[in-house]
Amino acid sequence: MAIKPVDLEKLKHQSTNLYEVTVAMARRAKEINEQLRAELEEKLAPFKMKTRNPANEAEADKVFPEQVKISERYEKMPKPTITAIEEYAEKKYTFDYREQREGGRKTKT
Repeated sequence: MAIKPVDLEKLKHQSTNLYEVTVAMARRAKEINEQLRAELEEKLAPFKMKTRNPANEAEADKVFPEQVKISERYEKMPKPTITAIEEYAEKKYTFDYREQREGGRKTKT
């Protein structure tokens, strides 16, 4: 996979602090990853049931073609980090600060 450079100036539309922007994009990437993982697990659940309760010994080691297709489709999808960067650059989400915490530090959402 080739490395795709990112124009950092395009990411400064909400904050001039690139560290804040990076944290926001990292949190969004984590959300996207969790969503994709949940979808994948949901789609693979029927195959897990078949392998957990095999009718015979040969079925326990069986790999289902449908299962492979589903996994390959998810492997070919763009990585959550790339998606989060693109969404932020297109202004599809923003971040804001939560209330002040003890010790004077602000937290981001």
